[in-house]
Amino acid sequence: MALTNYLRKTMFRTNSIHLQANLAFLFLAAMVACTFIGCGDSNRNRLIGQWGIAAPEALMNRIDQAEDSVDLPDEAEVSQRMVLQFKRNGVLKTRTRMGDVDQEKTGTWKMTSFDEASNLMSISCQINLQNSEHEITFVDENTIKLVPPNMAGLSMKLKFSKFDGQ
Repeated sequence: MALTNYLRKTMFRTNSIHLQANLAFLFLAAMVACTFIGCGDSNRNRLIGQWGIAAPEALMNRIDQAEDSVDLPDEAEVSQRMVLQFKRNGVLKTRTRMGDVDQEKTGTWKMTSFDEASNLMSISCQINLQNSEHEITFVDENTIKLVPPNMAGLSMKLKFSKFDGQ
């Protein structure tokens, strides 16, 4: 009888330790799963993806490209003239191909605030060791307006459309 009580107490303690270890493992697994499936901020997630400039003509005119030299045969080519890619891991990639300009830049970004009433997101960016702050207006789920991070000195807000499938 004493042996039975001893075994019950020992087994209970062992089961308790195993139970705690299993719970700790399950908690850790849930945290890792949330990280990979994106249990993050849904407002931040709205920006993640590739965005192509919606109408580059105004920008091209601003950088002294004559209107008649703008040869934009289809919408797919138009959106490829300037591309912003906001990645989930905080990487920002930009590509600009207009006139004589053909450049790609890589940096970082992070959301600093979001105002749901006005659909206005604030982000901070760093490209080539240059820090900048930007306000992004969500016109709808697939259209944003902002001063592009790769042209932080520009005071002109441009419209970007999200690429299909992004």
